[in-house]
Amino acid sequence: MYTGNYDQYVQTRGDLEENQMKQYKWEQEQIANMKEYIARFGHGSAKLARQAQSKEKTLAKMERGGLTEKVVRDQVLVFRFTDVGKLPPPVLQFSEVSFGYTPDNLIYKNIDFGVDLDSRIALVGPNGAGKSTLLKLMTGDLFPSDGMVKRHNHLRIAQYHQHLAEKLDLDVPALQFMMNEYPGNEEEKMRAAIGRFGLTGKAQVMPMKNLSDGQKSRVIFAWLAWRQPQLLLLDEPTNHLDIETIDSLAEALNEWDGGLVLVSHDFRLINQVAHEIWVCADQKVTRWEGDIMDFKKHLKAKAGIVD
Repeated sequence: MYTGNYDQYVQTRGDLEENQMKQYKWEQEQIANMKEYIARFGHGSAKLARQAQSKEKTLAKMERGGLTEKVVRDQVLVFRFTDVGKLPPPVLQFSEVSFGYTPDNLIYKNIDFGVDLDSRIALVGPNGAGKSTLLKLMTGDLFPSDGMVKRHNHLRIAQYHQHLAEKLDLDVPALQFMMNEYPGNEEEKMRAAIGRFGLTGKAQVMPMKNLSDGQKSRVIFAWLAWRQPQLLLLDEPTNHLDIETIDSLAEALNEWDGGLVLVSHDFRLINQVAHEIWVCADQKVTRWEGDIMDFKKHLKAKAGIVD
């Protein structure tokens, strides 16, 4: 058990492991020196033999008392997206866009902005403000009531959302699913594609109904990544992922060269990957001057919460 939040846990555990490794190395050096002395002088003169016997007793006492164990690092899951190169901006442009599911109840009114392949944007705002709706306007799943959404002719967009899990045929294995979705590709290529998102061995060939929700999420990421999108739209991607996997996802996104628009309640992920914070509220999309932690403080102050 560790006290404090996750970041404090990471710091504390790192410090403890560093001290443990120092102690382990010191003990191993002492053991090696004593064994060498015993081997060299155990059968020498009476004086040297006695010293060798003394070191043997010290060594036995150390072993009885319990030696410090070597630090074994947790296996780190590595995600990887394929780099896709650049398109000249603007790749996605909103011009005076208005949208509402009914004419008299607009969610957005006359919004203007652009998204490029250098963009790393997090959409924030209250539930029901239209963050997921904005992503659907970006993909073309929804059309503006007024104004225009322009996309670069060669732009490939991939969107992650929880409903993608419904696309999975749970009676077939992940490997078979990928081969069905992308016919004509060699089995080894599909194995590697899934493996890049941490699903290996038997997990690739068992029916997906036997996988955890987190493993199913990895299959979806592999399916999206194979399309080599230049712009990723992620709508609550962390719901079924543990913290270490979320960190791996963040690292993969940071190493990837495409554009990103993220909707998430996970402030830690936003803090790791987002360069811009856009607030969706009151029929507008407004850029927040500051990072997500500043925005978090703003929300707390607004709600009257004092740290």
